[in-house]
Amino acid sequence: MRFMVFDRWGGYQHDLADASAAVHRQQVNSTDELDVSANVPLSKGDRILWNDGEWHEHVVNELDQEHSDGQTMAYVCESSLQWLRYRKIRLFSMKNVTAAEALSHVLEGTVWGVGEVDDFGRRDLVLEQTDVYKAILEIAGTWGCEIRADVGVTHTGVNMRSVSLVKRVGASRGVRFEYGRDIEGIEKTILSDDVITACYGYGCSLDGETDGVKNRLWVYVEGTEEQKNRWGQSDGKGGRVHSEGSFEDSQIKDKAELEKKTREYLATHSAPSVSYKVKGVPAMQMRGVRLGDSVQVVDREFVPELRIEARVGELRRDLLTGETKECSFGTVASVLPDVLTRIYRQVSAVAPAVGAAESAASLAAAADEKATNADKKASDIGKMLTDGQLSIGGSVLKVEKGKIFLDDRELALKGV
Repeated sequence: MRFMVFDRWGGYQHDLADASAAVHRQQVNSTDELDVSANVPLSKGDRILWNDGEWHEHVVNELDQEHSDGQTMAYVCESSLQWLRYRKIRLFSMKNVTAAEALSHVLEGTVWGVGEVDDFGRRDLVLEQTDVYKAILEIAGTWGCEIRADVGVTHTGVNMRSVSLVKRVGASRGVRFEYGRDIEGIEKTILSDDVITACYGYGCSLDGETDGVKNRLWVYVEGTEEQKNRWGQSDGKGGRVHSEGSFEDSQIKDKAELEKKTREYLATHSAPSVSYKVKGVPAMQMRGVRLGDSVQVVDREFVPELRIEARVGELRRDLLTGETKECSFGTVASVLPDVLTRIYRQVSAVAPAVGAAESAASLAAAADEKATNADKKASDIGKMLTDGQLSIGGSVLKVEKGKIFLDDRELALKGV
């Protein structure tokens, strides 16, 4: 593996020929770091280019010097995309825009351009007192997409940097993983997400009310009989009925789009959410996988056995040996699209109730019930966060008194 070192201005310095360790750590829409050790001094801000079939650019951020028989420096290097945190945004507001349009405005004036952007529809976006890197994460959360950083290299160094927003990174490479009892080196977690076999979908508010409640666009979709028979509920008469869930996105105005999104939600929640973390010998089965790749899992601890398509959400690779040191994969692969988007949808549903609670504060006892209901919905969001807050992609998301904050900055609730 060749590691080429450039200074922070793009001037070639030398090759890192004597690296004694080089480990690449990645998470979907989050960590992308290179840990490298060598007996060559590097400076904070130096850039390392390397290629494993794709070009990567990492920037030296931390260094630790050790003295023994020789002299070894250990460096922690971040993806150059993360260094967009040094470009600040004071205020940014756009309504009814695509993810590509929002990304183009956010990247304006930087060395990064817009790459491939899939169609995720139109939404509103408000950013205040943030930086470009966090803005990209927020765009990914708002539109429910995954981030891919692409770098182009010539003999003189980097000649292109682009940010792509896609439905999913990675590919299917035919990797199969079988899980059974008494296998060392594997941590398995069954997540607490509900398993559903049918789903209500709720979109935008409509004109008119029913029993004092604002009408909303809605659909109802059902899974298969096989899903109902395995994960449904008893009807108390010897038969089975669906386990029902709900999906909400108040920005969807088209019924066909709402049905499509609801079916997609149902498809990802119609079996238990399971994650596997493998290291050591079991991780050898993961050789050659990339971040976001699909893995066909057969879990024989379930009766009957559970067959799922899992995705690689976290990866730690030894670049000198080519071995996968550690790999996490499961039915939930990505932090921002799955977690943050879910919270946005919950906030979108809660916003009208929070507003009703605030206005009701000055009214008579007749408004008490509305305020109580609004507080309960806001509390439900709070329960999604550990101790009231959740760290996501270097940012802290928390809920206080019915309001949601990202890095202590209140997120706008209208149009989320």
